Amino acid sequence: MASVALKNLCKKFGQTSVVKDVNVEIGDGEFLVFVGPSGCGKTTTLRMVVGLESLSEGEIHIGNRLVNNLPPGDRDVAMVFQNYALYSHMTVSRNLGFALKARGLAEKEITKRVQRVAKMLDLEELLERKPKQLSGGQRQRVALGRAVVRNPQVFLMDEPLSNLDALLRLQTRKELIELTTELNSTVIYVTHDQVEAMTMGHRLAVMNKGEVVQLDPPEKVFNEPANRFVAEFIGSPPMNFLDVEIAEENFQKILKSDAFDMVLPETWYSISESKAILGFRPHDARLVAEGGVSGRVTVVETLGAEKLVYLRVGKNSLSILVPATEKIRSGDQLRFDLNQDALHLFNREDEKRMPSTKQS
Repeated sequence: MASVALKNLCKKFGQTSVVKDVNVEIGDGEFLVFVGPSGCGKTTTLRMVVGLESLSEGEIHIGNRLVNNLPPGDRDVAMVFQNYALYSHMTVSRNLGFALKARGLAEKEITKRVQRVAKMLDLEELLERKPKQLSGGQRQRVALGRAVVRNPQVFLMDEPLSNLDALLRLQTRKELIELTTELNSTVIYVTHDQVEAMTMGHRLAVMNKGEVVQLDPPEKVFNEPANRFVAEFIGSPPMNFLDVEIAEENFQKILKSDAFDMVLPETWYSISESKAILGFRPHDARLVAEGGVSGRVTVVETLGAEKLVYLRVGKNSLSILVPATEKIRSGDQLRFDLNQDALHLFNREDEKRMPSTKQS
């Protein structure tokens, strides 16, 4: 396997910049996930690494080689596509071995590698079938196997699980994590699914409008989002936001909104701004009998062990998670407290995170 370095990577289509100054270093054996909404530039970045898209500016290094001008076949990478890209007229065995045959490997070596990968991916009984005789999950395993059999320096995966149903996606995700761990693979993975990203990546490169806005391990991206976009995109259900004023009263900092006032924890006392955006995740609220924040229930969604309750609080629509045993109906008036250690504040102007002394 090999490390990958993306230096000042840019891509323009005419006057439109779709990838802007991306700088990311992927370590040997690392599983890095580019995650973001549709149109953010993540797939274009991946296509530049594999050589299917030219660069407008920047450099791509794979191992010790600058590969900007190398064709895809000479970069020693393998790509797994969203649509499987299998040869419909070939058996599974021939699909798996096609790239090896094109490279001129001996039939004995091809058979050996195909058998090894088929065993690894539980495809041994399917080797003589054609793609149309396979389920979606089986086809995806063949597509993965076709990449694995080449033993490339880097695996590039473009939303490989998005065509699978929810249960199969969960199972295949687990198998993919186990496979890449066993192979100690360097993987660059693209997805718009933040749950997929959080569970699979060693680090996440969160993209928005062509830029990497945060590059950190999943835990830090979740607990210390760099800005409001990351906070809203990563996490399900998404974070709540509301505009607040920050006032000083009796040597304390007070958060004031149109619906409630709240004493700000001392870890935030170093901030000087008078306006901010308060963020909190639905699971960081708990129901209380009195005090706290009051809101009127508008919608209740049962999620199994929990209920997601939408509330009208002043002019804001907020959501909180409560145990499924709670008897709550639309129109009820509820009160809840917030876990003050889990609050997030963002600058009203640029929406960047305000660091607290606890997290800085």
